[in-house]
Amino acid sequence: MYYCGRVQNDARISVFTGNSYLVAEYSERSGETRWQRVVNAAQKEGIHDWLRKNFPPQTAPAAAAPAPKAARKAAAAAR
Repeated sequence: MYYCGRVQNDARISVFTGNSYLVAEYSERSGETRWQRVVNAAQKEGIHDWLRKNFPPQTAPAAAAPAPKAARKAAAAAR
C-alpha cells in the first residue's frame, strides 16, 4: 500500500509506503520520478502511471518561450 502527499505548495509529490517510508518523489513540473527505495518493477510502473495520470506534468509549450537574442541574430543573418 502506498500513499502520496504534497509538501506545502511545492511542485514535488512524495510517495510513501504504509509504514511512512519515503519511496519516491515526483516532480509535477517535469513529470520526472526520483526513486529513493527499491520497489518491485510492476509496482514502480503502476505508481509512475498513477502519478502522471493524476498529476500531469505542467510543461510549458516550447513555442511560447521567446527565442534567445543570439538565436534571433543568427536567424536574421541567415536571411
